[in-house]
Amino acid sequence: MGLIRLNTGYLNTKSGILKIIEIGCVASAVGLLRVSSPVCGQTVGSYFLGVGVLVAALMVTPLLLTSYLMGNMQIQNTHLEIAFNALFSLLLLTAGVDALKAVGNVYRDDFNRECFAMGIVSIAACLTYLLDAVVCVRLYRNNN
Repeated sequence: MGLIRLNTGYLNTKSGILKIIEIGCVASAVGLLRVSSPVCGQTVGSYFLGVGVLVAALMVTPLLLTSYLMGNMQIQNTHLEIAFNALFSLLLLTAGVDALKAVGNVYRDDFNRECFAMGIVSIAACLTYLLDAVVCVRLYRNNN
């Protein structure tokens, strides 16, 4: 059995750096959502949207990063990563805006800070995913 070699050079690329930032933002948003109120959003449905999006992003992005670190770069030649990045960008924007709308309306001072921080971090993750989608489109066009 051979040794596993990691493609650590990927971490120095724009996409690699963005993946690390995405994982950090999404993990922070999950932590903030966990310590906030039972419903950090306008409704219970919007809370489940936020939880679902954050958990999905927290599962897919590290899997893509691990795949690239193991040398499976052919994923960049498909539309898969572009679709994931665009979809997560849109859904994180929705969850972040909904959390920010709930700050002054639904909660008292106890939960306002956590929901506000979760909304801001979700929007920051949205922008990072959007930037990563642009980088992936440019890379896709160069490869094909």
